Amino acid sequence: MSQNMNFLPEDVVEKRQGQRAAIVFIGLLLVVVGGIVGAWWFKQMQSKAVFDELDRVNAKFDDASKKLAELQQLEAEKQRMMEKAEISTLLLERVRRSVLLAELTRLAPKNVSMLNFEMKSKEIAASARPMTDLEKAKRQQEGKSLDVQKPTEYEVSIDLMAMAPTDGQVAQYIAELGKSQLLSDVNLLFSEEYRRPGVAEGGETLRRFRVEMKINPKADLRGGLSMK
Repeated sequence: MSQNMNFLPEDVVEKRQGQRAAIVFIGLLLVVVGGIVGAWWFKQMQSKAVFDELDRVNAKFDDASKKLAELQQLEAEKQRMMEKAEISTLLLERVRRSVLLAELTRLAPKNVSMLNFEMKSKEIAASARPMTDLEKAKRQQEGKSLDVQKPTEYEVSIDLMAMAPTDGQVAQYIAELGKSQLLSDVNLLFSEEYRRPGVAEGGETLRRFRVEMKINPKADLRGGLSMK
């Protein structure tokens, strides 16, 4: 067998070996750096996906929160309307039209006839009763607020249209209405001459008049005339 003979000087051989080692080191370094950069990039992509998903979840949560707030507002409005309807129902039960109509008829002078009457109610501001020092101390001990909600009150008014033969009977009816314990603030809005259809000129004329009044807030018309 023949042996490979290297006739290059030792320093050249060593230089070439050093170059090969440097190339291998640089290659390994590039592989390591590439792996680190790849891992970092992959981590960034994962983080971006996580943050994007978090943003979507937050957006859905905000949207759900807004819808929940709107739903709660609608529920509160519904509850308020139900309470108002309940109060109005109780109010109408308390102010029975039949009892009121009987009172208006009873007070009417002879030949005075009612054409129409309408009842209307509206909410009015009510002031709460001032609390005593003892009540304030008790509420503070119980951890309750000192701001007491004002009770809701309603005012019921009546719009009556009627007819009478003379102004004197109109005035008499207004006076009788003003004396009734069921009514208050009786006001004559107008009184005008009225001729029935088919009556010739110079024939009998009547007085058509309109009265506005309010239900006495202390009156209870559920079963008849009574006062609280």
